[in-house]
Amino acid sequence: MRVVYRGDFDGTVCAAMLLELDMCDELIQVHPQDMQDRKVPIKGDDIICNLPYHPDCHMWFDHHTSEINRADFPSNFDGLARIAPSAARLVYEYFESELSLLGKYEDLVEEIDLYDSAILTLEQVQKPEGAILLAFLLDPRTGLGLKHDFNISNYQWSTQIPELLTMYSVEEILDMPDTQERIQRYQAMEAQASDFYAVNTYLDGNVIVSDLRGKQVPVGNRFLIYTLPTIKMGNISVRISDGKKGEFNMISVGHSIFNRTSKINVAEICQKYGGGGHMGAGACQVLLEDSDRILSEIIEACKE
Repeated sequence: MRVVYRGDFDGTVCAAMLLELDMCDELIQVHPQDMQDRKVPIKGDDIICNLPYHPDCHMWFDHHTSEINRADFPSNFDGLARIAPSAARLVYEYFESELSLLGKYEDLVEEIDLYDSAILTLEQVQKPEGAILLAFLLDPRTGLGLKHDFNISNYQWSTQIPELLTMYSVEEILDMPDTQERIQRYQAMEAQASDFYAVNTYLDGNVIVSDLRGKQVPVGNRFLIYTLPTIKMGNISVRISDGKKGEFNMISVGHSIFNRTSKINVAEICQKYGGGGHMGAGACQVLLEDSDRILSEIIEACKE
């Protein structure tokens, strides 16, 4: 039985719990857009976690607003999909009768709820520790996957984490050499990342705009822009960056986690352009020739 999951912190812990339950003999890490575009072959015994639904799967766990509000939301499936702080929370709840096996994940699921809902303090953003630090390291938006000079690739490292979580604590995983290598890179580039976003970010009304196309983006967590003194008045961010191999652009939208006044439904905006997400965060991939137009439209849609 395969677990097909998104390789962020949430999807990783979903995979770890299913490994713990002996419901998995293969892990497949997948990008949400590839699932949405039906580029991933799904088998009848696959369990999908933190990704869009596929009708051929065995079980499905997801909490994204864009999926829950789909017009073709499936009426009958095994698993659990509803608006929740995290997909890991849904896996944990669904297998509540197996708490003798999953009880050790209780605190970790609570940390994921906070991270995935972006309920973080300024100190947690600027000086993350423990599970929050591991979450930033696993988050594709941090940028470690773009660095190719680690001892093992970031994909190799991240796909090890679910199994490691079944055997070791978060602190023990953070102390491992391959993780330490990433922590050191993350910490070394922290100041550089703040300077980079300060130069490449501006305020358009209430919208924080970062245009990173064609630029070497340093490693840094995605909430750093909300700590910049020049844009604190903004309450929602729009970021455009190069997609894989420069074949498309990625646009990410998110509510500020410190100025929580935006009422914009980010999932609805991103769905319009083939993406998805939550009320407060989402993303979409756009063709290069459409990027400027769509970026302008999204910025206007985020204005109050």
